[in-house]
This record gives sequence, C-alpha cells and structure tokens, in this order.
Amino acid sequence: MYFFFDEIDSIVSASSSSNGNDHGMGRGATAEARVLSTFLNEMDGVDGSMSDGVLLLGATNRPSTIDAALLRPGRFDRVIYVPPPDRDGRRAILESQCSHWNEKALEPIDNDGVDIDYLSSDAVSGLMTGAEIVGACREAAMIAVKEFISLYPAAENSELVPRVLHCYLEQSLRAVKPLLSDAQILIEYTSFENKNND
Repeated sequence: MYFFFDEIDSIVSASSSSNGNDHGMGRGATAEARVLSTFLNEMDGVDGSMSDGVLLLGATNRPSTIDAALLRPGRFDRVIYVPPPDRDGRRAILESQCSHWNEKALEPIDNDGVDIDYLSSDAVSGLMTGAEIVGACREAAMIAVKEFISLYPAAENSELVPRVLHCYLEQSLRAVKPLLSDAQILIEYTSFENKNND
C-alpha cells in the first residue's frame, strides 16, 4: 500500500514551526504545528521496512520549506529530483490533452493543422513542467470557447462546436513563464537532493 502527498509543503512545512529555521524544535501551538506533529508521529508508526508494505511519497515544488524533521532517517529519507519532461514527454502530454478535448465534444484539433512536434519543441515548451503544459492547454481550450461564444452567441445547432486551433495552443504555451527558467530554482532543487542524500 502506498500514500502519495502532493504539495506536501502546504500540509507540513518549516513554517509550521515557531521559527522557520529551527528544524522542528520548539514548535508552537498553532494548528499547523499540531498537524505537523501529528503527521510526524504517524510516520514514526511506519517502520520503513519492506515487510510493513507501506510506502510514503511526497512531492513539492518548494523543497526549502520542508521541515527538516520530515527528512530524517525513517521518514522521507530519500529525496529524488524529478526533472521536467523531455520532448517525448511533452509531446505525450499534448497528445493526451488533445484526445481529452475530443472526449469533451470539442472539435478534433488535428483537422486544424496543429503541429504537436513544433509545440513540444524546446523553442516553445522547453523547461515546462507537465502541470504548466496542461495549464496552457486548458487556457487554449478556454480561448476556443470564448471565441466560439463571441462568433455564435446564440448557437443552437449542436453541430457547431468550439475548435482548439494551433494558434490558441501556441499563444497559451508562449505565455507560460516556466518555473525552471529561473536558474536559481534549478540549483535549489538539485542542491536539495544532493544535501539530503549524502
């Protein structure tokens, strides 16, 4: 059995302590501090061996906010930096979003000349995380819906559906400022991994 905590920093971060640099010492009586203490106590009930059949996973985009007590041996004792998707990964995410739109009755975008190879290139979506690509795709769908409503404000013909065009996707992707375009963030992630796996 496994448990996955996404954005674990929002549940149990160093700011849950009375002092962000106290590494878990002197926690106050705030609700956040109580959540952190309870979480740590529960984690101590998992012995970390393969025989207990429990695997705990946590993910964060803000590793510097993680309380040091979470990273001691027996808790989250292995840190893995997951890089952004490569070109094949970005292409797969874009293709997945396109097929999702088809399921939602949006017009198939292949007919509109969408160049997924181009959109998944480093020049357009390089350094983007999967979440950033999905967010941009959702924005492109919203552009398509808004455009459709402006052209057909009272459309009752069920054959008329919004069309997600290549230009909408490219516009949305280019509007994203990838988190990892900040070199300091990338340095923080890799140094955090190295520091906590020594």
